Amino acid sequence: MEGKILKKTIYIASIEELAGKSFVTIPLALKAKEEGKKVGYFKPVGLASTINPQGHLVDEDVEFMKKLLNLKEEEEIICPIVFLETDFIKNFIGKNFKEYEEKIYSSFEKISIEKDIIFIEGGHTLSTGAFLNLCVPKLAKIFSSKLILVHQFKGDLSVDELIQAKDYCLKWNVKPYGVILNKVPQEKIEFINDVIKKFLAIHNLELLGAIPENSILNSLTVKEIYEKIDGKILAGEEGINNLVQTFLVGAMSVESAMKYFRKAVNKLVVTGGDRTDLILSALEAGASALILTGNLYPSIKVFPKADELKIPLILVPYDTFTTLQLLQKIIGRAKLMNEERIKIAKQIFEENVDWKRIIEDL
Repeated sequence: MEGKILKKTIYIASIEELAGKSFVTIPLALKAKEEGKKVGYFKPVGLASTINPQGHLVDEDVEFMKKLLNLKEEEEIICPIVFLETDFIKNFIGKNFKEYEEKIYSSFEKISIEKDIIFIEGGHTLSTGAFLNLCVPKLAKIFSSKLILVHQFKGDLSVDELIQAKDYCLKWNVKPYGVILNKVPQEKIEFINDVIKKFLAIHNLELLGAIPENSILNSLTVKEIYEKIDGKILAGEEGINNLVQTFLVGAMSVESAMKYFRKAVNKLVVTGGDRTDLILSALEAGASALILTGNLYPSIKVFPKADELKIPLILVPYDTFTTLQLLQKIIGRAKLMNEERIKIAKQIFEENVDWKRIIEDL
């Protein structure tokens, strides 16, 4: 396979999960389209995270990008290898790994037809697919890609992580084209451009941009949470798109709870359905939503209030501890899957990343 592919490709990858690959891929692809480019999207190795209208398990990012970019290819071509979320490796015992490599190559050839640029999105990490000999650096080498590393900024140690990632890529004879730091606190932007950029340059890594944190982009909607916890909306459904930034547990007196309710912004409150006093207090304090645990229905007098304030009341069968465990799995997984978020992300991206150079310097 190596050396056969001459298409212009930009490979967007990350060292760890939830670094923000989509926050880079989506605006970059949209800017390329605005520049008159015929754009393709490819995800060689994906994760089954949703069910499409045909009832097939597919990668959620792939389904969304297909719609966003109006791609004609089928999802199994855009993402030829899809892992289940758990216990998937046993399905590959005794298989010919070379066949998976050829499957990726065949899908890429179909994706490439009449395209100027192909945006390739990596899996969770640089090593995803390594057990099949399909890690990101190897595929980037095969596709002769411009490899961009997206990394969530977590302080000075981010430099160490990026240098180590670069060394990993160099073992496959692939040098990263550059780095984009994501979710940077606003007060750290100047520090990154003055200091971090210089240290990266010492190690032959170029900073292409630093994307500042944004409360809307980093927040989940009530709908995103509701779809993951198998609940039932009892009232306040008009507030399904309310933003959620904080999770609070209502397991105290009303007086104590109100101190926290008033301080927190865009809060989701988890409490028992039998705590009518806390439910009313959370509604009055402007909660984004309430999750009522234990399958305990609240007093019907809270329903009109929730409808009036457009604050969803979501009933779940789990106890509070189990509910919090489910919520913990959702935190940090906000997606750019609505028009408002895409518009904001695109503007922030344009202002903070050297996107024109990335697209034109191919």
